[in-house]
Amino acid sequence: MYTISDLRKLLGLETANQVRNRISAIRGILSNCLRHGPNNQILITKEGLGLLRQLQQLYDTGLTLREASDVIRHSTDGDARTATHIPGRFAPNSVNREQQNQLVAILRDEIAFLRKRVALLEESNLTPGKLEQRHEWWEDMKQEIDLS
Repeated sequence: MYTISDLRKLLGLETANQVRNRISAIRGILSNCLRHGPNNQILITKEGLGLLRQLQQLYDTGLTLREASDVIRHSTDGDARTATHIPGRFAPNSVNREQQNQLVAILRDEIAFLRKRVALLEESNLTPGKLEQRHEWWEDMKQEIDLS
């Protein structure tokens, strides 16, 4: 069992409030891993530590706590559905998997397009004549002032 201060060190966080925020973000999922010790001290099991580490890894990739908790909530729901799936019956997630695969294909195409676009823009901005022609907005006004 891990205390808040233990979790702060294990997760590499600065404050105990950050740990509490992560616990409250996935409290529903952590309900089986959450205990209360003496003086109502919050204690987390090893399984709970694993969930908090997953949440922290997702948060470190740039997701907000809410987004990261939604991902974990969705993945644990998927695990529960897979565990209760009876072979030979219609899989409840099969439609979602199809939609997810279509979405992944669309996003891959979009990323490829954006990479090409960025490469073209970088190439056009870095051509030899462009850098010499570029001037700041005040240079035109400076010339007008010098002429008068």
